[in-house]
Order: sequence, then C-alpha cells, then structure tokens
Amino acid sequence: MIDTQIIQFEVIVLLITWTTLLYFQKSKTLNNDVDITYFTQFIKKNGGNHLSHLTYMQDKDVYWAQEKQVAFIYKIIANKAVVLGDPLGDQVLLKRALVEFNDYCQKAGIKPIYYQICPENMQYYHELGYTFRKIGEEGIVSLDTFSLTGKNGAKLRSTLNKFTRNSYTFRVLQPPYSKELLQELTSVSNNWLANKKEKGFSVVAYSDDYVSNFPIGVIEESNGRIVAFATIATDYKNNVTIDLMRKHQESPAGTMDVMFVHILNWAKGNGYNSCSLGMAPLANVGQSKDAFFSEKLLRIAYEKGNKYYNFKGLFYFKTKFATNWEPKYVAYTKSPFPVILLQLMMLINSDANRKPKLSIDMIKKLFLIKKEGGLS
Repeated sequence: MIDTQIIQFEVIVLLITWTTLLYFQKSKTLNNDVDITYFTQFIKKNGGNHLSHLTYMQDKDVYWAQEKQVAFIYKIIANKAVVLGDPLGDQVLLKRALVEFNDYCQKAGIKPIYYQICPENMQYYHELGYTFRKIGEEGIVSLDTFSLTGKNGAKLRSTLNKFTRNSYTFRVLQPPYSKELLQELTSVSNNWLANKKEKGFSVVAYSDDYVSNFPIGVIEESNGRIVAFATIATDYKNNVTIDLMRKHQESPAGTMDVMFVHILNWAKGNGYNSCSLGMAPLANVGQSKDAFFSEKLLRIAYEKGNKYYNFKGLFYFKTKFATNWEPKYVAYTKSPFPVILLQLMMLINSDANRKPKLSIDMIKKLFLIKKEGGLS
C-alpha cells in the first residue's frame, strides 16, 4: 500500500514542479541588508541561538521588528520568506513580532516560512494558523556531564591517545587571523571539498570573511601543518556551536572525533553550559505508524537517500557525543508541503554567490528517483 502511495506522491510532486518551474526562478526582493556591526551588538546584548551565527555568511537578510527589539533572519525564494530558526531578541515580544512580520510579508506579497523552530515557541505559530512538520533533531552536549571516563568513553579515549602518541596537537586560535593562516585554512577546505560545491542558507560555507568572526579549533601535525579545523560560534548565552568543519582528505581516521573531544573539553574548561552539534536532518522523523504521511515519506528519504546525503552517518556521528536531542520543525501556511521541501532544497543547495535554481536532478535527489523510475 505504501509503495502505491509513494508513486502517486512522486507523480503529484513532479506535476507541481513542472507547472511552477518558471515561477520558482522569479524571486521577490525586500532589500533588508544586514548591518553586521549592529547585528553583532544586538546578539551580544540579547543572545542568539544555534543558527544565529550563520548570519555572518551574509547570504541572508534581517527584518527588525518591534522597534529593533526582535530580528528575523530570512532569505527570499520565489514568493516565500524563509526564516532561519526562531526570531531573535526579546522573547516577551515574540508573538507581536510574528504578527508584525506576517503583516509585512502580506503587504509584500510573500508568505513566511519558519525553518528549524524549537518546540517551546510552537504555540505562537499555532495561534497564527501555521502547520508543522518535523524535519530533524538538534544534537546537544551538556558540558557539565561530558566525560570520557567509563566504558562509554573507551573508544574515544583510545582514539585520542593514538593521536597524542603520534604527536598531533590541538589548540584554539582567536581572531584576527593572518593572511598566511587563512591561506592554509583555505587549502584544507578546498582539499575537503574536492569536486563538491559549497551550500548555503542553513549549511555553512567557507570564506575568509566568515571564519574570521570566530575562534577556530585546529589539529596540527608535529611540524605545525594544519590537518583539520572547526569554527566555534557562541550564542552569547553561555552556549557554543561546533560550526564549520573541514579536514584534509589524507588526515588519519578519527580526526573529527578527536576535534570534537578537544573542543568539548575546551568549552567545558571555559565555563560554557552546552555545545550544539547542529541538526541531524530527518533524524527520528516519521517513525510512528500514526505520523503524518509526508513525515513517513521523509523517513523513507532518511532510510534510502544516503547516496545523496549522509543522513544516517551524520546522525550516528553526533550520537557519539550528544547527551540531548531537541526536535526541530518547519512551520508553514497555505502552501503544499512538497513545494516547501523543494524551495528549502533550492536555498540550501545555492551558496551566497549563486541564485537558487531548481533542476530535475534536485527533484530526483529529494524523492530518491532512479533514472529508470521508482524509488531507489
């Protein structure tokens, strides 16, 4: 029964896609460019969240609501304003800010969508008529309980000791950075990318300007050569996020395990409360027999789509460290969910220098369609 429903769903999605293909390419603009200096002052005062640092990619806009006391980080795709995470700022004003942004979007002829919102704020979206779908879970490490002692930490301890014996070292660098260091980081990043393209919106991309905003954890060989690095972002509420991660393809197995252990110990030693590992897309989505049909389809994508995106591998990696998992949702209204998914894919698969563009290959990746038809 489910196979028949899936095939019907594929046909519907493809029909929707073909009839809206040209329309998708014509995105509206609102021209709310980001003043990075002001934004930095704002989040230092009010705090951010596990996504707010992505504003420094400068591929998104900011709408200031409630007399600049609440910030909406968003990007336009077709007739949608996709807001990244919950609005930032004074949470007492959140409901009024949502109404204000809704009115603003309505006057501009666009529809707001909220991507990766937290459970505690869902009541406010619900009161404004939004529909929800779960799209993954954020892995979080409670640093006060993080430890490698005992049986659970044995494998990570063994890997860490191996790197120590082989004279690999870890340190955290602080900006500003020299031209020579940025060139070395660029080299590592390019080696990791190989023939892959950078993404955007909710997926961080490398640039000298971006990484220069954050402390950077590096793993070095005995000769000082950097083999891996990761930026460390803060929400200014005593929490950090392990952000952009890159390693040389010839780095030893377990390099990123060691990087995470060192960063978590560094954050714990510097008095931070928790560390976000970011969202594991589609993790624990659509598992219940009573789940929404669309979420069950996302579960199939999670199970069968790993040749396009390493859903399972990413989730497994984060389970090595995460002590808590927080569900994340997309909130939307008056739009078919398949269209929402396509538009989100277009945003994520377009970097800051490329206009979001829809392609049939993208559709095939989303719905796991083989060339001969059906699902992979």
